[in-house]
Amino acid sequence: MLSRRFRREGERENKTIGQDGFSASVPAVSPRPWHGQDGALSDSPEHNAHAAAAARYAPVMHAAQVAPAAQVAPAAQAAPARISAQSYAAYAMVGRRVIDFADNGDGTLTAVRCIDPAADDLDIQFEAGACPVTAIAPKAFEGCTALRRVVIPPTVRQIGEMAFSGCAHLMRVVIPGSVARVGTLAFAKCASLERVRIEPGVQALGPSCFSKCTSLVRVDVPASLISFGGGVFFGCGRQVCLFGAEGAPAQQYAKINGLKYDSQSWKEDEELIFEELENGDLVVVAPRREAPERIEIPSELCGRKIVAVAPKAFFTCHSLLQLSVGANVREIGENAFFGCHSLMGVAFERGLERVEGGAFAGCENLSQVTLPWGTAAVGRMAFFGCARLAFVKMPATTRVADLAFDGCAPNLRVFGGVSAERMRTV
Repeated sequence: MLSRRFRREGERENKTIGQDGFSASVPAVSPRPWHGQDGALSDSPEHNAHAAAAARYAPVMHAAQVAPAAQVAPAAQAAPARISAQSYAAYAMVGRRVIDFADNGDGTLTAVRCIDPAADDLDIQFEAGACPVTAIAPKAFEGCTALRRVVIPPTVRQIGEMAFSGCAHLMRVVIPGSVARVGTLAFAKCASLERVRIEPGVQALGPSCFSKCTSLVRVDVPASLISFGGGVFFGCGRQVCLFGAEGAPAQQYAKINGLKYDSQSWKEDEELIFEELENGDLVVVAPRREAPERIEIPSELCGRKIVAVAPKAFFTCHSLLQLSVGANVREIGENAFFGCHSLMGVAFERGLERVEGGAFAGCENLSQVTLPWGTAAVGRMAFFGCARLAFVKMPATTRVADLAFDGCAPNLRVFGGVSAERMRTV
């Protein structure tokens, strides 16, 4: 839902503050938002109640979000005469029930404030819709004590100061490699935070980034991480262990600061069993747990790339509900997830090249699949018998073998693929 807020003549100017690389414009007076299907002001009781609630959350805005009124949107230019009779300075903001997003002016959004104190499981990009989220503003989720899980999208480049500070029930965090620097105190006082995975590409952690995370046990660090602010793990306890590649900058940091460092943990990973290739890369061969519900295959572990899922690795794993595959995984082996009847969602990061024959055959509850750009081939009977599979999207150059989608939903739609026009179930 798109809403706009206006500053009338006579109101105080906004002040600008700087935090952790953010230049933020903070409204001096919380203006009254308006929204409606026709773009007109609404004076209905329902709207006024919504406006009163929204005014309590004056968002921290990125400097790029402040724009002349003429550049906001055509709807603003076509507003009723009673609006144009006055001069306004305006900025656009996307308001949703859970998170407020600010328009950066370039087609991207910044998450500025969580407005639902009961939110416990958030996928930030899902809440944003079609526009990519590139930043999380300072204090955006500060004190969200109900938050147990948050998915930070791979488009995010900035995580601001104290962004998740005080999220007392947050248990695990994956910081995508698109984030160059994690802000000061970004995850401080997250008392339940046990495990953090920092993806390759992240270069710096701000001061006190994970301070007083008293339950923190494991932090997976990439070789790209070269800068550590003061007191990153202050008050976390002696149980904290950094997991990374041998000789990585984080190893020297751990030695200087008296932290444990482990470059061999992949051999006894708590979720997955691996096989090491001659070049040091890893292949997933089986789940460690007897009946996993969620499997997240990272792009690397302890500095070693995870490049494939072995044939029959999760064969008839009936408990599996959700699967996430990292960017370095190039191949899903034959019958790797055959007969995973409960599997409902699969997410692939860009990097996948091949889905071998029977890889997801018999996954009866799988309803849609998107194969990333660069996927070269889908093998014979790869999705055979996926009775609810109704939507498949893949690159136009992907080579699709015979019977790849036989036995899928009668209304199956396939977009892309060399033989896409023939892939209709009878």
